[in-house]
Amino acid sequence: MTPPTAAAAAQSDFARRAAGFAPSFWGEIEALVGRHPDMVFFGGGSPARELMPVDRLRAASVQAWADAPAALDYGEVAGYRPLRELVAARMAGQGMAVEPDGLLVTNGSQQGIDLVCRLMLDPGDAILVESPTFLGALQTFAAYEATLLPVPMDEDGLRIDALERALAGSSRPPKLLYTIPTFQNPTGVTLSRSRREALLGLARDRGLLVVEDDPYGELRYDGETVPPLRALDPEVVYLGTFSKTIAPGLRVGWIAAPTRLISPLHSAKEGADIHNERITARTVFHAADGFLDGHLATARGVYRSRRDALLAALGERMPPGVRWSEPEGGFFVWVTLPAGMDAAALLPAAAERGVTYLPGAWFYPTAPQANTLRLNFSTLPEDRIGEGVRRLGEVIAGG
Repeated sequence: MTPPTAAAAAQSDFARRAAGFAPSFWGEIEALVGRHPDMVFFGGGSPARELMPVDRLRAASVQAWADAPAALDYGEVAGYRPLRELVAARMAGQGMAVEPDGLLVTNGSQQGIDLVCRLMLDPGDAILVESPTFLGALQTFAAYEATLLPVPMDEDGLRIDALERALAGSSRPPKLLYTIPTFQNPTGVTLSRSRREALLGLARDRGLLVVEDDPYGELRYDGETVPPLRALDPEVVYLGTFSKTIAPGLRVGWIAAPTRLISPLHSAKEGADIHNERITARTVFHAADGFLDGHLATARGVYRSRRDALLAALGERMPPGVRWSEPEGGFFVWVTLPAGMDAAALLPAAAERGVTYLPGAWFYPTAPQANTLRLNFSTLPEDRIGEGVRRLGEVIAGG
């Protein structure tokens, strides 16, 4: 099984950028999931369905519709102001000073990535990215024809020595650095405080825009809290989302940016979709207001137990030579198989045995490491996690 790749545009009238739109890997994964009647699926990246506050959202939707028909008209390019005020207050609680007018509500944080690229990148411009990194970001960067400069990671996050070499070796100064410094997707690792400060120092010296994607920052289960990059430097562009704390289907996120970027981002947003989806933004506000802290406290307890179950099962079931990350939060554990093994090639056999995951090679901007894979623990109860790891261990041992 090979990672999805972009097919060359067959029609001569396609734009050049069309070649960057790779086919979605989800079709391949869904086909594999259907192979077994009792599949354990480690490939997700969502909150647990049983933790999605459906009743709260249903009641919040009734409140949101009370603003109709006015809320059904055009308006609110920046987003529903009470929601921006709520987000600003939550960011302040994490040490990030931001005014509601310095925020823009987006269609998930994925749109925030797109808006930054739309505003900042010309074809061929260089972007520094963690290697591996978020698949959705790679898809967006490809669409804008960016040149990706990978920066390797270790257990303390992005390596500053490698970042320095990437900056020194680039013939074209990079436009920006995209990073998920806290409970990174896909590895689960967190950038240390000292490395955060070093990264920001390099960025200031080089005039490099830092884009911090922080979907998991409020999902810490243990360990010492590390401040977001934005708390250390207000020039950082910060992307947040309710996808991991409430539900991904709502598609409500936000972007906080330096003053010089806010007005251009508004214009880019208006050019993309005119304005935000107004009923959903109100629904999220009414659901989150006075509720989200308690909800997150419950969710953290559930996810902590599931993470612990996954780490314990890996310790019991993995063959010699297999290594894995030990995240202090987020949704993912990153597994490294012995050298020479190929996680993508093992996936069909794993599916036949009733377990699926995402091959790590799919997350690399360049030079994919075939002997890696990502496991999600947020969506599965402990007994299913244990059974899935048992099956996976047998496949790896036989591979």
